[in-house]
Amino acid sequence: MLNAKPVPVPKLDAATDAKLSQQAVPQGRAGKVDGAAGSMRQQGPIKALADPGASAATWSSTSSPPGATSGKVFFVGADGGNYVCSGSTVNSGGKNLVFTAGHCVSNGSGTWYNSAPWTFVPGYNNGNAPYGRWTARQLWTRPAWHNGANRAEDIGAAVMSTNAGGTRIVDYVGGQGIEWNYPLSQYQFQFGYPSRTPFNGQILKYCTGQSYSDGGHNGINCNMTEGASGGPWLDDFDGTFGWLDSVNSWVFWNSSGVRYKWNGPYFGNNARDFYNAIANL
Repeated sequence: MLNAKPVPVPKLDAATDAKLSQQAVPQGRAGKVDGAAGSMRQQGPIKALADPGASAATWSSTSSPPGATSGKVFFVGADGGNYVCSGSTVNSGGKNLVFTAGHCVSNGSGTWYNSAPWTFVPGYNNGNAPYGRWTARQLWTRPAWHNGANRAEDIGAAVMSTNAGGTRIVDYVGGQGIEWNYPLSQYQFQFGYPSRTPFNGQILKYCTGQSYSDGGHNGINCNMTEGASGGPWLDDFDGTFGWLDSVNSWVFWNSSGVRYKWNGPYFGNNARDFYNAIANL
């Protein structure tokens, strides 16, 4: 785990950029599913909720969501290398879902990252796994990502196996809510495990800010680096629970290599249909 490196983020090309600009608008009726608490000890909302803006701060607690629902992802890539992403549990009927980016489950050219156990470590902190290591029994993404690397569909999820005691992951650590067909402009708490300098991927970080239409894409200003891919954007976050509104998908940097902005896929009917297909697995 310590030697795993961040998965490369998707590349931008003009044709995909133009296609995305036409798609990132509400496509139907807004909907949401509420989050759910787990059985492990959980605190209430953090009373003094820090607002770091675009300069990523450390989320100090792993004893309750989102520290317990967020986690680090480990998998073997198509090239045989060990890679990391970020992710979050999401509440559903099956109580088994971890959401992440599509490029954290598939290379976009038809290859799944399931040659070795795809592993999620909720609450990961400096090598510690306070709630255990959970392995996936199924990986899912949208067909347009899996077969064509369409970044508008860069949504991924894993259906997790139960732990050794037969407990489902959301029943144990809790799960965030999820929403779709909401406006692009929402006040977001954005989480992830950035691994590239100046971060080391060993602790959960977060940014805050108003998301916006970035050429039709879902944009937010944040200096988290690669490794944060797949981390959740939580709308209407109360310090413990919110609603998954997007995930970290691709990052932008300036001429000095400083990361300053992330984009994520817009959660419209695509996210609704994706969630409904896997909610009870």
